[in-house]
Amino acid sequence: MRRSDLSIHLENFLALKQARAKANPHFGSDHRSRLRFEERLLRSFLAFWQERGYPWPIRADFALDWVMTGSDVNHPCRDEKRLLAVRAFLLQVRTCEARTEIPEVSFRRRYRRRTPYIFSDQEIVRLMDAALQLRVCIRAFTVHALIGVLASTGIRIGEALRLNLGDVRLGANPPHLFIYETKFGKSRNVVLHPSTAARLCLYLEERHAALHGRHSDPFFTNGLLKPLIYNPLRYTFRLLLKRAGIVADAGQRRPTLHSFRHTFAVKRLMLWQREGKDIRQRLSHLAVYLGHYGPESTYWYLSATPELLQTASALFDPQRLPGEGQQ
Repeated sequence: MRRSDLSIHLENFLALKQARAKANPHFGSDHRSRLRFEERLLRSFLAFWQERGYPWPIRADFALDWVMTGSDVNHPCRDEKRLLAVRAFLLQVRTCEARTEIPEVSFRRRYRRRTPYIFSDQEIVRLMDAALQLRVCIRAFTVHALIGVLASTGIRIGEALRLNLGDVRLGANPPHLFIYETKFGKSRNVVLHPSTAARLCLYLEERHAALHGRHSDPFFTNGLLKPLIYNPLRYTFRLLLKRAGIVADAGQRRPTLHSFRHTFAVKRLMLWQREGKDIRQRLSHLAVYLGHYGPESTYWYLSATPELLQTASALFDPQRLPGEGQQ
């Protein structure tokens, strides 16, 4: 293989990563920094390959030699990042060059996924009350309604911010939100509880008055008739957390806008558990409602919540057949 051949593979790989990253509605400076970092790593690998005389086919031990170049025992994450970057690149190369070898991942995770923050009903009320105290009327009404929607539906914050007036179908039977081509390219209807639909009708009246009759297509809008922007909203939410006196316990994730999604899923599962419902059967329905790729993504809410650990262990028990013990 010539140097230009691997260079072409690298340029195509980097272009694909950039295109996928920019398709993310939350694409920002953090993503750009990560792309630049990974590009530097892979160009370093290309230079390493050139310096070693263009060995072909690329073997796994050759890739590991590059990974370990300049390794420091005090910075293990450095080697892991290099390994993951070169693995992803070589996987693409192998689609065209079948003899390319892929190094195995030899790193073990040194941390466990932290327990998510679950809001109590009282904390949600305090946050919504704090939102109404924001100085700008349209922002107060909008953030108040947004928190209510996140807490009552469990939709992703990005999905909520992209809602347009036509996507919020309060006059339908039943009233619902239309979530269009979100994560994993899925679209779905999210049915609203009647109380949520009624509160959103009130928000539309408040919104119309605050905008003095001006039209704004984004459902959750600001005074400039534009959709809310995630980063300023995240800053506002931190302010509301402080005003509401909400802090995380030691070892727990700090509460974020995404915590409403965890809260919704866990409370729904706990309600089904208390009602004696077959959670195994209902997890697939919850996965569709939340827009998960599959039920396996929803299982984590069971194992991450102390109240649901017993249910989780029963579901994952290989000796227990589906439906066993159900009436």
